[in-house]
Amino acid sequence: MSLPEIPVKPVHADGITYYMHPHPRSPFSEAVQVGCVLYLSAMIGLDAQGRLVDGFEPQVRQIMSNSQAILRRYGLGLEHVFKTTVMMKDMANWSAFNRLYKPYFHPTRLPVRTAFGVSDLAYGAEVELEFQAYVPHGG
Repeated sequence: MSLPEIPVKPVHADGITYYMHPHPRSPFSEAVQVGCVLYLSAMIGLDAQGRLVDGFEPQVRQIMSNSQAILRRYGLGLEHVFKTTVMMKDMANWSAFNRLYKPYFHPTRLPVRTAFGVSDLAYGAEVELEFQAYVPHGG
């Protein structure tokens, strides 16, 4: 289940466009656009009710589904993603992550990637992803 379609009002300041997180208690923007780049806040595998899904593979799938929904809000898709940052609690899941992640992208247009192991993530998540996307109609 992906995120519900929630309109996000842009805030423009000094050449930067801030798209505040739709949840009013979140202390960060959902996305920020600078020029032709949209930076998405890192995300964990929360379902539409804001609950962390159980297990590594379901969390990866939920993050990818949520990121697709967020990118759609801005008229983009995963084909616009050029950089991914991966944070994982257990690097033993690396092969499983690659198996789950790669099919979301065209085989000749894989984003560059940074990945590292962490000791902990918010809400006890097992994986967190951050995306940067090219905005062909912005800037």
